[in-house]
Amino acid sequence: MTTTRRTFLIATGSLPWMPFGGAMRPSTRTWVVDEGLPQSRVLVRRAHLTGARIASLSGDAGWLWIERLSSSQAIGGITRFADAFVLSQLGADNGMRATRHRAFDNGAVLWTIERC
Repeated sequence: MTTTRRTFLIATGSLPWMPFGGAMRPSTRTWVVDEGLPQSRVLVRRAHLTGARIASLSGDAGWLWIERLSSSQAIGGITRFADAFVLSQLGADNGMRATRHRAFDNGAVLWTIERC
């Protein structure tokens, strides 16, 4: 399965289109990034451009959920499959739905979780 740059940008919700008037609204999505993955650098750059919050996953995904993510309305990320699974299960307990957008060869997964 190949993914184009356009598909990746649509999945991350960070296309550089500006609304009428030229002002961009800050993103309400929180992005979870595993900095050990090479794909995360692109996501971090795009998140900074849109003003989105970034949460670094450097340990336990459950702890990150409890401390920073449980009150978020929309979460996205690029993590390893196991961390994406844990976060999607915790999101499902809070009425959120997870979507996997892309799996990479090195075990990384691009995903989003949003309130239903």
